[in-house]
Amino acid sequence: MSEGKFAGGKEFTVSEVIDSFGITGHTWLMFALLGLANIFDGYDFMVINVTNSYVAATFWPDAFQLNPETGKMALQASYSALMGSLTTWGLLGMVLGGATGGILSDKIGRKKMLTIAVLFYGVFTLPQAFANDVFFFAAFRLIAGFGVGSCIPVVTTCFSETIPSQHRGVFVTFGMAFMVAGWVLAGLIGNPIASNPNSIMGDFTGGTITTAAGTFVQNWRLCYLIGALPIVYGIVLFFAMHETPHWFANNGQKDKACEALAGIEQRTKHTQHEYDPALLIVPPKPAKSGPAALFSKRYIVATAAIWTTYFVGQFCVYGMNAWIPTWFVGVGYTAQQSTDLQTWNNFAAILSNISVGFVSDKIGRKKNLAGSWIACIVAIILCSVFVAPNNLVLCIILMLLFGFCLNYAITAVQPLMPESYPTAMRNTGVAWCQAFARFGGSGSSIVLGAIAANAAFQTAAGTTNWSMVVLVLIIPFALGFICTMMFVIETGGKTMDQLAAEQTSEDASDTGVVQFIIMMCIAALLAVLCIVCPLVVQGWSKSAMALPLMAIGMLAPFVYFFIFATPHIKKTRALYNS
Repeated sequence: MSEGKFAGGKEFTVSEVIDSFGITGHTWLMFALLGLANIFDGYDFMVINVTNSYVAATFWPDAFQLNPETGKMALQASYSALMGSLTTWGLLGMVLGGATGGILSDKIGRKKMLTIAVLFYGVFTLPQAFANDVFFFAAFRLIAGFGVGSCIPVVTTCFSETIPSQHRGVFVTFGMAFMVAGWVLAGLIGNPIASNPNSIMGDFTGGTITTAAGTFVQNWRLCYLIGALPIVYGIVLFFAMHETPHWFANNGQKDKACEALAGIEQRTKHTQHEYDPALLIVPPKPAKSGPAALFSKRYIVATAAIWTTYFVGQFCVYGMNAWIPTWFVGVGYTAQQSTDLQTWNNFAAILSNISVGFVSDKIGRKKNLAGSWIACIVAIILCSVFVAPNNLVLCIILMLLFGFCLNYAITAVQPLMPESYPTAMRNTGVAWCQAFARFGGSGSSIVLGAIAANAAFQTAAGTTNWSMVVLVLIIPFALGFICTMMFVIETGGKTMDQLAAEQTSEDASDTGVVQFIIMMCIAALLAVLCIVCPLVVQGWSKSAMALPLMAIGMLAPFVYFFIFATPHIKKTRALYNS
């Protein structure tokens, strides 16, 4: 370089240069671009939970009955699993999209993959507005989920590769607040639209559906038209976003990495330095970088840490978001009040996502995450005891508390994801973690529906005892705490290049293939017991074996990591602390 901090033939890394810039205009540009991508992403996911009762009534008009205790409409227990499946289809698409999108992002680049993902879920959300049967609707929820699942891990990875080290935790977690903002917008936009008794768009939303509750129009279709706006935003991303220097450097394009660093400096600091590619230090790549490498001895502890804790978070967040409106309708609130309570829950999530990064950077990733699981246990007990009919203000307070604690916990995992793997496999690691965890989310809406329909959780009048159902979440919260204490290794305060150097695999023969195959078999078992059987087997939720078998499916991944990761904890900690 001609002059400046890295002049005089001094070697440098991408992280050192980015850290030297500090927070710049480029930082805020990426923050805005990635944040908007997450807002659209969040809207696409949450819109089904906001409109699911209206969609369900369209496809299954006889799914609702009069609750003899409250005199209001409630979902019939026999339709609980089907209702939960409306959320499941999109989540299954997210599983597949995350698994493939993460690998592609490491191959073709962050910018290209994010642009493709945003365009993809915009294009395939549009047909859902025109669905006339559940099969058509479910198919396009599944396909659109590919794009949604690809988007989130790319955003997380881009934040980690763009932000100066000392601010990384704040920006990564704050970025997730945008996704939850999309959830809130889905409620603020979707609830008044879907609940409007008059057709908003003439014949398109005016098809009348008759249920036990009376008749209503299909304004929910407009919510999915709005969900197609990412088609426009994908074009904006193509022209406005820049590829990360980290990706260039770790894909053998040192000259482009240096050009990208010089471009950031010129655009935001109005100075011009020439960064010499010959002096750019790039941490060595791991011997293997595919999905199987995540289960090699070198990475399996990190994989165990983020897979188990994020699985817990996804199970609880997506499961409860799918059922909060039904829960409060069952307690005695109107459909609109119930959706409003869900929106309050998600509003609190924004506040938690904003704050979690500051605490994580201050006290460390592990302490922050461990404490959040304890807070979740306290919050769910309070909700179980104090949620009651005819006390809307108290329920709003409880939803604010629960939404804050639960989303704080799941977001506290986010900084650990990109920090757990080197650049060559970073987005593969992030994406596969998120993809697997969405098995928890996919299954949770069905599992909680099956639990709600189980005789052990029914009142004498034949309605669901939601106070007992929500207490079930204590089990995953406790597992999250245990796995945090066992597997999480502190990564805060280090640059991405420092972490990459520590994470380079030492044994090229250790491919992790066998462990990977076993894990995929466990994922298949989980899918069969917790997703396929409840949807396919007649009367599954009322079977005496249903809950034990679903518990086996959900707990099997934890048993796997306790067996395969525990023997390597001591050595892995030593490598990080060396």
